[in-house]
Amino acid sequence: MAKMKDKTLLQKLQDVMKPYLASYLCWYYSDPDTRISWDDLCKQDMNFRTTSGENKTEDFCEQNWLIREDVQKGMIIYMQHMKTYNQMKVYQSMLAKALIGDVNSAKYLDDFNSRLDKMAMDNKQEQSEIDELLKGVQINSGD
Repeated sequence: MAKMKDKTLLQKLQDVMKPYLASYLCWYYSDPDTRISWDDLCKQDMNFRTTSGENKTEDFCEQNWLIREDVQKGMIIYMQHMKTYNQMKVYQSMLAKALIGDVNSAKYLDDFNSRLDKMAMDNKQEQSEIDELLKGVQINSGD
């Protein structure tokens, strides 16, 4: 069975909104101290410019783009992505503490790993059930 290619955050966002809106949303949520400037972002796509060629303002984009339904869906995707990313960071932090003897961190890791193991088993069981259902099924290739 072919494995599906994982998508980046930007690709997931572009599935529900136009690419310039996905870029804007990533820029909007990124750290103001490390993200590119507004002017540099506006240079990336003509949708950031007015018909006269000037950059749209940050306020305009925030007030008009963030209320769009497609962008609202993108916000949920972004937050889910960041939730997973932040869980990974917490896990790494707890692992570092557990390795130097912090019992509470070790307990957290044990509980977390148990939940991951259960999720993996559930996924494997679902795959086994699907494989069992598909046993003996032949798909004509059209030849």
